[in-house]
Amino acid sequence: MVNPFSKEYPRKKTSAETRPPVGVRPCCAFGKDLKAQVGTIPVPFFSVGNILGADAIGNHRYNDGSSNVAVNLLGLSEEKNGLLFTTRGGFIDTAHVRDTADYTYYLFQHMQQYLGTHYHMDFPAELRVRRIHWQANATPLTAEERIHLSADAAALMAFRLAQWHEIAQWFGMVSVSGFKELASAFSSEDLYSNMLGAQLAKNVLLTHPHMNVTEFGQAMDKALAGALDALDVQSAAVTDEKITALDGVWWDSSKRLPDKWTVIFRDYHFGLSLTPHYPGATHPLRLSTQSTSGHNIGEWVRLELHAHDNEAAFAALPGTLKQRSVWTVEQFQPLADFAEQQDRQALAEMNTQRE
Repeated sequence: MVNPFSKEYPRKKTSAETRPPVGVRPCCAFGKDLKAQVGTIPVPFFSVGNILGADAIGNHRYNDGSSNVAVNLLGLSEEKNGLLFTTRGGFIDTAHVRDTADYTYYLFQHMQQYLGTHYHMDFPAELRVRRIHWQANATPLTAEERIHLSADAAALMAFRLAQWHEIAQWFGMVSVSGFKELASAFSSEDLYSNMLGAQLAKNVLLTHPHMNVTEFGQAMDKALAGALDALDVQSAAVTDEKITALDGVWWDSSKRLPDKWTVIFRDYHFGLSLTPHYPGATHPLRLSTQSTSGHNIGEWVRLELHAHDNEAAFAALPGTLKQRSVWTVEQFQPLADFAEQQDRQALAEMNTQRE
């Protein structure tokens, strides 16, 4: 088969419509005005101002993760991403919302083409090669069923990719050379924000399944604005106040990125039913392995993680996990449980040393 990410792939008509999302939008470890250092040397005059109001998030730009990191961090992109506080949904990271929305859009196009066929598509490695594997299935689908199954499957696979991203970050994935993303791994608002993006994109695509990327971006702007309004989004000043109050509980202002313990509170739960972690924020989000068309998504498509050149990152895993050359979502929770166990032990040792 043709791998659309291989160097041999004939890129005759590459366009914004056909390009897969590249990388992720650089944004936020949980906290405010986060400082950075390279090695043991603090970076002067640098901080990540990652708090926004709903009126300052800019316009959705498909594949904005492909932009230069400096462009994004300096606020020169058409999009503006950061943390917002909502009374019903807790903290929302707009970069995670938009990343998963883009993957949902991209995968939706391919779901319609490959559902029912034996085919696979490899995405660039995040420690392991991410593979979307379609399975042969002779079950007939009406045009409407195909659209619904494609949208449901795209949203679910996009969210699964986001779950894997959290795991890969914890095990030391590096997107920007020399800058590990340990502080962002399992951040408490990440997966809730990812699922919100998957849901919004799915609803947009079910309403207008043939839109191009420009139309998709415009539709996402409206959908995200509506969702934030429904979640009772607060001002940047309120978000700042809420995050400041959590200093020493959810995050540590005395630490500098990329120090892992800049973020203290993490979410290691990998369910498909999510509620916010902030007290009093109770709005639930849910994805299902069952399509609204009545079909089991797992009988049509699945996510696989194939061993690559970075297996040393997983050296500390128990043999039952480490020896598998292919992981599926069934291994996600055991991997997250291992991460949680290791983090609890590390935090206990840190606290003992302080005493």
